[in-house]
Amino acid sequence: MMFILCGVTAAAVLSFAWADDVMGCGGFIRAGVPINYSRVEVKLLTRQGSHKYQTEGAPNNGYYLIPLYDRGDYTLRVEPPAGWVFEPTAVDLHVDGVTDPCSTAQDIDFVFQGFSILGKVVSHGQAEGPAGVQVQLHDSQGHTLQTTHTGPGGGYAFSRILPGHYTLVATHPLWTLGCSSTSVTVTDDNGSPAKDLVVAGYDVRGEVFGEGDPVRGVHFVLASADAQAPPPQKGCDLEAPRGFKLPVGLRFLCAVTSGEDGQFVFPAVPPGSYHLLPFYQAERIAFDITPRQAHFSVLHSGHRFPDRFQVRGFSVSGWVRVSEAGPGVPQAEVFLDGSKVATTDETGAFHLENMKAGQYVLQVRAPSMTFDPFPVRVSPNTPELPAVVVSQFEVCGTIEGAARRIVIEGAQAPLAIVSDSSGKFCTFLRAGHYVLRPFVSKEEEGLRFVPSELTLDVPADKKPVFTRFRAEIQGQVSCLGECGSGLRVSLRIGSSPEETAEVQPDGSFRFTGLAVGQYWLWADCPDWCWEHEGGMPHTVDTAVSSVTLRQVGFRASITSSHATRVEAMHADGTSLNLDVPAGSSQHCLPKPGVYTLRPVGCHEFLEKELRFDTSRPAAIVFSVARHSLGGVVIADENVTDLVITATISGEPAIQVVPSAPTKHGGDRFLYRFNLMLAPGAAAELVPRSGRLLFSPPALPIVGGDDCADEVARFEGRIGLFVDGRVSPPLGGVQVVVRDLAGRQPLVTTQSDATGRFLVGPLDSESKYDVQASKEGYVLRPLDKLGHFEAFKYAEVRVSVSAAGQPLAGVLVSLSGAADYRNHSRTQRDGRVRFPDLSPGNYFLRAMMKEYRFTPPSKMLTIGEGATIELAITGERVAFSCLGWVSSVTGEAEPGVSLEALGEGRCQGHQEEALSDSQGAFRLRGLLPNCTYQLQLKSPGGPTTQVERAEPPRQQLHVTNSDLTDIRVIVFRHFNQLDVTGQVITDAKHLPGLKVRLVSEEAPEQALHTVSPGPGGFFVLPAMTRDGRAYCLQLDGAGGGSGS
Repeated sequence: MMFILCGVTAAAVLSFAWADDVMGCGGFIRAGVPINYSRVEVKLLTRQGSHKYQTEGAPNNGYYLIPLYDRGDYTLRVEPPAGWVFEPTAVDLHVDGVTDPCSTAQDIDFVFQGFSILGKVVSHGQAEGPAGVQVQLHDSQGHTLQTTHTGPGGGYAFSRILPGHYTLVATHPLWTLGCSSTSVTVTDDNGSPAKDLVVAGYDVRGEVFGEGDPVRGVHFVLASADAQAPPPQKGCDLEAPRGFKLPVGLRFLCAVTSGEDGQFVFPAVPPGSYHLLPFYQAERIAFDITPRQAHFSVLHSGHRFPDRFQVRGFSVSGWVRVSEAGPGVPQAEVFLDGSKVATTDETGAFHLENMKAGQYVLQVRAPSMTFDPFPVRVSPNTPELPAVVVSQFEVCGTIEGAARRIVIEGAQAPLAIVSDSSGKFCTFLRAGHYVLRPFVSKEEEGLRFVPSELTLDVPADKKPVFTRFRAEIQGQVSCLGECGSGLRVSLRIGSSPEETAEVQPDGSFRFTGLAVGQYWLWADCPDWCWEHEGGMPHTVDTAVSSVTLRQVGFRASITSSHATRVEAMHADGTSLNLDVPAGSSQHCLPKPGVYTLRPVGCHEFLEKELRFDTSRPAAIVFSVARHSLGGVVIADENVTDLVITATISGEPAIQVVPSAPTKHGGDRFLYRFNLMLAPGAAAELVPRSGRLLFSPPALPIVGGDDCADEVARFEGRIGLFVDGRVSPPLGGVQVVVRDLAGRQPLVTTQSDATGRFLVGPLDSESKYDVQASKEGYVLRPLDKLGHFEAFKYAEVRVSVSAAGQPLAGVLVSLSGAADYRNHSRTQRDGRVRFPDLSPGNYFLRAMMKEYRFTPPSKMLTIGEGATIELAITGERVAFSCLGWVSSVTGEAEPGVSLEALGEGRCQGHQEEALSDSQGAFRLRGLLPNCTYQLQLKSPGGPTTQVERAEPPRQQLHVTNSDLTDIRVIVFRHFNQLDVTGQVITDAKHLPGLKVRLVSEEAPEQALHTVSPGPGGFFVLPAMTRDGRAYCLQLDGAGGGSGS
C-alpha cells in the first residue's frame, strides 16, 4: 500500500498589538490660487474599491481628516469637481500602525494643478458645431500653451489651466471662421469662453458638363427662400450674372463661375437650406441646364453635389408692361396658343423654356386690365420677345349719391357713365389724359361737388372721389373766470381778410359758409394767456366742426436788471417760480387774483417784494442792490471750527461759517462760503481755525456787477498729529512714535481707557513709525497709522453626547489659517478643548464611525480672548460586532484579519477588522436590519498564518444594538506532522514485518524504518511539511514487499 503525503510551508506573519485608538489620515488640499476647498472631496477606499469614508476640505484652508480604525491596505483618492486637476489623484497606503504616513501623523497633500476651459466651436446660427477644428490656447503674451481639436458637436477642452486671461484661436484648412478667436478669464472655477468660436461657412463644390466635356463659364447662383439667410462671406460675386432672373420666393445671395475643368466652389456657405440655380448665356441666348435647380442643406460640414450639372436646350424671355417704357405687370398669366405657359414675376418678366423655333400667338390676362392678342415669332435669334403692352385699364371711382352720371372727356368723343346704387362707377380706358365731371341737372341747381372736376391720367394711382360740401365752425371759449362782454374771436385762412365773431354769454361763437382749408383762430384779449399763443390752427374738412379756445392764465410784464428767479405767491397760499431774464419779459400766472412777487437767488434787490393784481395788470420792475460772492477753503483735514471773517469798509465785521465739507482731490476737504456785497464795495476776508494754517492769510475782494461762485480761494494745512486708537478699547497700551529718518527724538505715550491716544504736533515733512505693546495682548497694526487691533488668545471647548450621555473617543478636528490644524479625541466626559487660539476663522468637524453628528461641521469666527462652547450631538447609525479569535485549544490568536460581507439589500457593504494581541476584534460600521457573513479575509491578506476557521462562515443579524461574544475558532498552518498507521494481518505475522518510508522521487532509499507494535499500530518520526510526495512500503520476513 502507498500513502501520498503533501506538505505546505506556511509563511510567517509578523504579529503585533493593534490598539483600539482611532488614528487620523489627513493633510491639505493645496492650491497656489484661490479655490473653494469645500467642493473637493477626499475618499478612503479599500484596495478592492469598497468605500470606507469620505470628507471634504475645510473651507478656510483646505485641511481634511479621515478617521481610521483598522490597519490594512487602503487608497486615498481626491475627487474634485469635474475639470479640476490635482496631483496626485490617489495615494496607496499600507497602514501598519508604525511607519505609514497616517501612523506617523504625516500630511498627505493633494496639490491643485489647474482648472479646465470648456468651450464649443459652433456653426453660424447653430447650437452645435463640427468636429476636426483645431483650437489653440494662447496666454496674454500670445504664446501657444496647448492645442486640441473639436470633437462631435464642436466641443473642446483644455485642462491644467491656472487663473488668468487667455485667448482661444480656431483654424481649419477649408472652412471659413467667422469668429476665430475669443477670450476667456479663469478665476476660481472652470473657464467658459466669452463667446463661442464660429464657423461662418463651409465649402460647397460641384461640376458641370455638356455632352461629356467640362463646360467653362457656367454661372451658379446661390439663393435661399429664407429672407434672413446671410450671404457667404467670401469667394463669390455678390452681383447676379447679367440677364439672370431669380425665381419668385427666392433671395439672391451670390454667384460663382465654373472653371476650365468644369469645377465650381463656394468657399464659405453658412449653415442653412439653399437653392443652387445654374445659368449659362452665350450671344444673348439663355441655354437650359439640368437640373434647373438643386436644393441642398449645409449644417456642420462641406457639401459636394454627387451628380453633374448638364447643359441642354434654350429659353426666351419677355415682359408684360403697362406701356412700352412703363413698369412691368406682376402676376399676369401668359398663354401660348391657348395654353398657360408662364406667370410674370414682380417685374413683369416671364420665361419660356425648352422652346422650339416657330410662330406663336401670346395672350395675357391680368386683373383690371385687358390685352390684345400678340403674335410673335420665336427663334434662337430672338431670345428676348417684344413687350406685351396693356390695351385698356379699369378705372373705378365713387360719387356721393346713387345713379349719378359722370362725364369723361379726353377720348375721341365724351363718355358718360352712371354710378350704381352705392355711388360706385367703373369703366375701361386706354392710357391717356382725362377730365371727369359730375353732371348736375338744372333741377339740382345749388348742388356742389368737391371737386367740381377731376383730372385723371390713366393708368391712375388714385380712385376719383366726388363729395358734396357745406361747412361751418361751432366753437367755445373757455375762460378761467367770467369771459365778460365784448370778447371777440378772429378767423383767417391764408392771406384772406380776417373774420370776427362775438363770443356769446355762454362762451360760444360760430362761423358759417366756410370752404375746405386750414384756418387760424384766436381770441382778441392780449392781457390773457391762451393755450395756443399766436392762434390755433384748425382744418375744415367736414360740414360742421368744433373748436375750443382755452385761457390758461393772466399775462404779467416783468422788468429786471439781472436774471433771477421770482416766487409768485397767490393770495390763497399757492405759489409758482418764474425764471426772469435780464430786461423785460412776459410771464403767465395761472389764477385770477392778487400775487406777491419775491425775487429769489444770488441777488439781493431793492424791492424785497411787489404785488400784482390780474384784474388791474401793471408792469413789475426789480432793481438789484447786492450780489452773492463765493469762496472756497481747501484743507488737509476735516475741521469743525473754521470761520471766515469779512471786514467791509464802513460796516461791522461779519463772521461767515462755511458749508459742510466735501471730499476734494482724494483725501482733502473743500469748504464753500458766500457773502453779499454791493457792486464796487471792498472787503477783506480772513479764514481762521484752531488746527489749520492758511495761504494766503487774508484776501481783499471788490464787489462786481453780478454774482460769482469763487472770488476767493484759501489753502489750509495742519501740523501732523498721530490720532491713534486701539480696538476694541484698551487702556495702558505703551505707544512709541519714531521718526524714520532719525531727525526727531522718540515720543512715547499711553492709550486712555477708551483706547485713544494723540501724539503731536509733529513735523509734517517726516515719516513716522508707530508701535504699540501691552503684556498679554497681541496688537496688530491696521492700515491707518496709529490704529491697532488688540486681542487675547482664545479657546474652543467641545462637548459631544449621544442619547443624553457623554460620548468618548470622538475624533474632533479644528483647522484654521496659516496651516493651523489640531485633532483630538473626546475623553470619558465627552469633552475636548483647543486652547491658545489666535482670532480668526476656524473649521471644526466631529468624526466617529457608527455615528452621525449634529452639526456635522461648523465654521467658527473666534474673537479676541473669546471662549467658545460648542455642543455636538451624536446619533448612532451603525453598530459593531465584538468577539475573540482563538485556536481550538482556546489560545488567543492575534493578527487574524476578518471581514463581514453584506447580503440581500445590504449586498456590497463590507467591513473588516484585525484581532489584537488578546485575540479580540471589533467590526465597526454594521448597518441596522442587515445580515452579514463573517469569515476570514480572502487569501492574500495579512491572515496567511491561519489555514481555516471553523465554521468557515458565521451569519450575523444586526438589529439596533452591538453583537457581542462572537467567537471565531481558527486553525493554523503547521510545519511538521506525525504519521500513524496500522498493519492489518494475523498477529503471528507482525514480528517479521517492517514499515519503510521512502520518497516518491527515490523509492529505493528508505528514509525511516519502523516495526509495527501490538495490534499492528506504528508511528513514524515527525515529518516536515515540505510539499513533496512520499510512499510507505511494507517488507515481510520472507523477502516480499508491498507499498
